[in-house]
Amino acid sequence: MEATDQNPFSLTSGTRIQPLGSDRFYMLVRWLVLIFLFTVIQLLTNESVWPPLQSSNPMMVVVWCYAGLTCLLTILLFWRSLTSVRNIAFVADIAVVILLTMLDPANAGLFYPLYLLPLIGVAMQMSSAASLSIACVTAVLYIAAYLGILSDLSGLNNLPDMLELLSLALRAVTIVFIPWLANGLAERSGMLNRQSVVVAEKETERAWDEANSYRDRMRALYEVAYTLSTTMNYKSVLNAALVESRKLVPYTSALVLLSTGEPDELYVAASYGLNPADLDIRVHIGQGSIAKILRSGDPSLVKNIGQEAEVRTITVLQKCQSSCIVPLRAALNTYGVLLLASDRADAFSDEQLGMVTPLANYAIIALHNAQLVHDLREERAKLISKEEEVRHQLARDMHDGPAQALAAITMNIEFIKRLLERDPERVADELDKMAVLSKRTTHEIRTLLFELRPLVLETQGLDVTLQQYFERFDSKETKIVLDTEPVPIELDSKVEGTLFNIIQEAVNNALKHARAKHIWVRLKIVTETLEITIQDDGCGFDLKKVKASYEQRGSFGLLNVEERAKLIGGVSEIHSAPDQGTTVRVMMPLQIQ
Repeated sequence: MEATDQNPFSLTSGTRIQPLGSDRFYMLVRWLVLIFLFTVIQLLTNESVWPPLQSSNPMMVVVWCYAGLTCLLTILLFWRSLTSVRNIAFVADIAVVILLTMLDPANAGLFYPLYLLPLIGVAMQMSSAASLSIACVTAVLYIAAYLGILSDLSGLNNLPDMLELLSLALRAVTIVFIPWLANGLAERSGMLNRQSVVVAEKETERAWDEANSYRDRMRALYEVAYTLSTTMNYKSVLNAALVESRKLVPYTSALVLLSTGEPDELYVAASYGLNPADLDIRVHIGQGSIAKILRSGDPSLVKNIGQEAEVRTITVLQKCQSSCIVPLRAALNTYGVLLLASDRADAFSDEQLGMVTPLANYAIIALHNAQLVHDLREERAKLISKEEEVRHQLARDMHDGPAQALAAITMNIEFIKRLLERDPERVADELDKMAVLSKRTTHEIRTLLFELRPLVLETQGLDVTLQQYFERFDSKETKIVLDTEPVPIELDSKVEGTLFNIIQEAVNNALKHARAKHIWVRLKIVTETLEITIQDDGCGFDLKKVKASYEQRGSFGLLNVEERAKLIGGVSEIHSAPDQGTTVRVMMPLQIQ
């Protein structure tokens, strides 16, 4: 970036920078010198300064002429070229000092310091050679004027002695040296100022570049965020991230690799600069750089990406020498990687890697949202299936239990009616049998209602509910043993209901399929975690085989346990093997204050 603003104090591009303030200050000093001259000459001549031009003394006339010229130069300073005004002022200053020296030889030493003012002023404005030349000329004029004065005072035959010549030489050297020294200081000051200006321009340029880079990053983030907020299609967000990344980090080709669902296999979900034949390629993760980045979760720069075995099948990447890889991870979920590649070596820097990472974060959000939507749809489908399953199970339980029992009671009533006519003595025995059947049917109906909605759970808690529920199975061959510890906090009613359903599901599965002699149900607190264990000593089963056959089965008992545990923020473990029994364990964190 080139600076377009010019310094308002500069004359032309080829001249030194001349601050206008220094010329005005020099003019102010000239007025102070003029006041000094009026005062000194009035003391030397014993004549009044006012009114002007009334005195016949030449020195007074010279000073008044100098005053008029100073007024004119002051006016010209504001509207004429600085160079011409400066030159006129310098000649006038030197001429006035020489005239005053010649008009009053006896007090020549009094006017000597006045030589230095114009010389220093010129030295500050000109180059070193020019100021030295002018100082030398002025020194020669001073020596000539001084010698001329001596010749007038002492005659040509009375030459100055060695001490006077040495004093004259020292004054002449001073006239030359002081302006030269002032010029050197001015040159150094000007050089430092120019260096400061250059440094300031570079700092300004760097700040401007950083501001532009920050603006571009914010614009890219906004574009991707806008796409994310206006669409649920994660592929649109991925494509937008690739497009905006190219504005920040120029690359040759780019692609987003996502998991196919198979172990260590990725597919091309979005791309830029890839051949159509490369879009259907499956990338298998091995032990290369991509695998390391996926495991570590840290963005990284990879050289010679085309030589990586994992992506060597992608033809475009074979020519690329450098790459920028950002893993797409959210929490414990790994979705894939964002890969930017260039055919130039060292095309990417750590700073550019930091620019791409926020864009990748938006891609992660889009993928996470897509995963949540997918999971939500699956959960909705499972709820519908579960509702249908519950209705079917309820219909089967009603049909196999109370419905058949009521039908049997109805048939017994008709049978007893006939016995009253044919064999009244048997009526009492048949009524006893019907009473037993009625009690059993009532028990089954109450158990069924208890399983559907245990009201005691809402009033007395999970411990009492389990005790009452297991008492209904005392008559069965399988003995249920309950072992509970007090829970330090009051659980939410919905959480208790879900835990009861989990235990009920596991116990019913054991009663139906395990052929166990004992079922142990344990509730205990382990490091602020509620741990529930349902264990039996039954026949057990092949866990992998059962899970693999869920799609062909009509029952999802174990799957229900896992899903219900997730609903309350817990996890479940199921261990089983043939002839070794089954253990179902559910762990749920407790928020203990």
